[in-house]
Amino acid sequence: MKRYRLSAPAATIAGLAIAAAAVSWFAVAGTPLPQALLMIFPGLAFTGMLLLGSDQILEAAQKSARTQPARIAAVPIILWALYAGYATGMGIANVRGLTTMAVYLSVPFLVFAVSSKAEPLVILWIWLPLELGIVRQILVAKMPGPDLHYAFAQLLAIDAGLVAFIVWNGTPNVGFRFEVDRTYIRAGLASFVMFAVIAIPLGFAIDFIHYSFTLKKLYSAIPVFAGIFLFTALPEEFLFRGLIQNWLERVTRRRVVSLVIAALIFGASHLNNGPPIPNYRYCLMATIAGIFYGSAWSATGSLMASALTHALVDTVWSVVFR
Repeated sequence: MKRYRLSAPAATIAGLAIAAAAVSWFAVAGTPLPQALLMIFPGLAFTGMLLLGSDQILEAAQKSARTQPARIAAVPIILWALYAGYATGMGIANVRGLTTMAVYLSVPFLVFAVSSKAEPLVILWIWLPLELGIVRQILVAKMPGPDLHYAFAQLLAIDAGLVAFIVWNGTPNVGFRFEVDRTYIRAGLASFVMFAVIAIPLGFAIDFIHYSFTLKKLYSAIPVFAGIFLFTALPEEFLFRGLIQNWLERVTRRRVVSLVIAALIFGASHLNNGPPIPNYRYCLMATIAGIFYGSAWSATGSLMASALTHALVDTVWSVVFR
């Protein structure tokens, strides 16, 4: 079966092209050019995420970390520099923000330098500041115009997490590779269909979803799907399946138990998605979704499969229901 993989040159070209497109989009929309050019910083973080999904880059980085471990210090420094450049241009740079980001990005590498068994602590360290809005808050721009603080925060976190866990700590079976074959697509689609069969009737029954489809929404379905896949589904699947479910499965050696626990954690993370807060209906639906996202990941060993299911669910919810 042929498997298509993202090469390092293709990842670089794609990332830089999207960064350039973002700059052009905001400039054409009337954003002052100096502010539009700041979109290059999130674009570079995005390019880094694509590169880390390439076998060539990941294997080279792992070899470098083994032979010259001191080089790993460059990663949090580079990521912090991206934040500092963006924050300075957006007028939000201050001692508190710069210090917070320096600590946030450095701690995972420092902890793993001491102990490779500290995965749960590092997972919480990466996750909770995002979940509680701490990282996003210090990235909110004060000036009018484009503000990519949410996507930028996700990108910085996933870049730091990928390198810290896969390259520096050598965490196995995460499944972060930009590759696709029929097995991944089949597993992702099957999990989506099975979830939809359960979730749509249940969503109507508990008054969680409402039909709101219009033809105008359909026109934006493809870009909506792409945005959700890259900036919502993939970061969340990396955290909840690639890290949490993966760690639980290695510790308990029980695939079903780890799947259910990870799904419950995923559901609980949606309790603060209101109104109302706590949002128990959202928690229930997200827990059920987590079962099927986790099943796609477990069946294939790839985050591409679970992210496909996740992105399809969120896209259909956005385009067809609300």
